[in-house]
Amino acid sequence: MNYVKALLIKLFICTAVIWFILGLFYSVSFGHVLMLSIIISVASFVLGDLFILPRIDNWAAVIADFVFVVGAVWFYSAYVILVNFSPLSAAGMIALIIAFGELFFHRYVDKHIVHVDKRVADNEDDYIGLEHPELRTEFARDIDPSEDERKE
Repeated sequence: MNYVKALLIKLFICTAVIWFILGLFYSVSFGHVLMLSIIISVASFVLGDLFILPRIDNWAAVIADFVFVVGAVWFYSAYVILVNFSPLSAAGMIALIIAFGELFFHRYVDKHIVHVDKRVADNEDDYIGLEHPELRTEFARDIDPSEDERKE
């Protein structure tokens, strides 16, 4: 449930920013704004928030989100919407605002998703006794020395 809530928050932020820049300033239809928001939200949530953020840190995830948003908005504006404005300048403005919001959103994701998943994994380890190395079982095939003597 935390994943859905976080994805909806990200979708709301992306839709608001993209609609503000592309919709109000460049008169792009809301259908294109919503489609671009969904693409950016889902892809950057999986790539930046679930893959990069837990493994590296907040700044790396923000930079990855910034680069992805610039590329996605530029490509979508230039090749799908076929706009008559500079898609790179609009993409840069959108990416800067979204990257600023991502600084705070990543704190939310880190607290409510990443650390929750780590606690669940830690509790599962506690449950099966992995915190006590003396209780671990090793499975292997024992070598019978008498078999080697029979082969010779």
